[in-house]
Amino acid sequence: MKNTLLSCLFTVCVALFTFSVDGFAAQENLADYHTGMNGCESCHANGEPSVDGGYEFEQCQSCHGSLAGMSDNHKPHDSMLLCVDCHAVHEVNVAEQPTCEACHDDGRVAK
Repeated sequence: MKNTLLSCLFTVCVALFTFSVDGFAAQENLADYHTGMNGCESCHANGEPSVDGGYEFEQCQSCHGSLAGMSDNHKPHDSMLLCVDCHAVHEVNVAEQPTCEACHDDGRVAK
């Protein structure tokens, strides 16, 4: 009985901790979330944005993989777009996801 109670209590504590961590992250914009790793240098060389966004794109891929290797809605954009073309890292929160309709007003959606 004692072990069952402790096991249930432990499970509830882990669930609450996981929920609260995810809840806090969801309220942070993507840039602030990523700077927690290594400051602005997490994404920018010397903490400064590159002229063409290429360095930042490489940083995205070093952690998240290439667009071609991601989910189906990313694959058609490989070699055509940078991550920031859809993910405005300084403007959107972690939990916010761009939609196809943000760019495609002709009804196209991910397959």
